[in-house]
Amino acid sequence: MKYVLLYSAIIANVLTNVGFNFSAIYDKEPTKKWGFLGIGLVFGLINSVLFTECLKEIPLSVASAIFFSLTIIGLFAVSHYYFKEEMTMLRTAGIFVITIGVIMVSLK
Repeated sequence: MKYVLLYSAIIANVLTNVGFNFSAIYDKEPTKKWGFLGIGLVFGLINSVLFTECLKEIPLSVASAIFFSLTIIGLFAVSHYYFKEEMTMLRTAGIFVITIGVIMVSLK
């Protein structure tokens, strides 16, 4: 259960950033801009609550390493597949380095 909260917080954090990105994209359309900003803020609140709850059972150093690195990986995937941002070899190599780092930090 403890990791379900953490992974849910990661998904909420990715959705927070996606909402903020849409808010920036629709800068010239106030209704959409503020709507997406509001959605991002709601997911940000959900993310904060879930992450705080997971810290009751997961050490901060492990939870933070997993949270931030998987958020970066999730945003990388969403950015590439949904927003059509470029996926370079250097960025892809960075994702592998992050993944190896998370595995190393998570091991006991």
